Amino acid sequence: MTAAPLLSVDGIVIGGSAISFEMRPGEILAVLGSNGAGKSLLLACLSGHLLAPTGTVSVNGRQPHRARCDIGVMFQHHALLRNMTVFENVALPFLVDGLVLREELEKQVLLRLQLVGCGHLAHQDVHRLSEGDKRCVALARALSGQPRLLIADEPVAALAPAKKALVEEFLAGLVGQNALAGIVMATQDVEFAGRVATHYLILEEGGHALVRREDALRDPCYKAFVSPQLS
Repeated sequence: MTAAPLLSVDGIVIGGSAISFEMRPGEILAVLGSNGAGKSLLLACLSGHLLAPTGTVSVNGRQPHRARCDIGVMFQHHALLRNMTVFENVALPFLVDGLVLREELEKQVLLRLQLVGCGHLAHQDVHRLSEGDKRCVALARALSGQPRLLIADEPVAALAPAKKALVEEFLAGLVGQNALAGIVMATQDVEFAGRVATHYLILEEGGHALVRREDALRDPCYKAFVSPQLS
């Protein structure tokens, strides 16, 4: 029996092209495209932060704004609160969800920071962090609460190679161990996408293509997009 869709998209217009697809539990979708192709716009529609003028989006059968507790969002520009510490930023979604027990809150926040390699930064002021560390803290915050779907915009941008490898393994493990039902991530790093994603959504002028990883090397749209990136 086929699992019910985790994410359903029907007729959202990006760059003049209507996009429709379904994503099942256990999948990781990499949204690929050049600058200006609409990757961040699409993710904003999927997360409910922007209402698509046409088409529909559903997460676990509900509109995104009604499924906020199921969605963790990592923004392209991290959107951390500068006047708070790292710990306070990551704690915010837990507080919104009603977790106020001091010991349990501290345990959950520190666990997420440690998983992205930032446990030692818990009490640092956010404005003192490097861009790479800010991105990892933003990822930890996106996973606070109990999300089932992670929507991440450029999750490994500005990361050093060792930290990027850690995040790659972490993201794949979250879905592999069912800690998350799925991930949608926009990225320009095609090598990263190739190692982590199960599917690719390629946004380009005049249309889009949804490609499974096992079909990618035979797909003309995928090959046309990645060849210049890897040359």
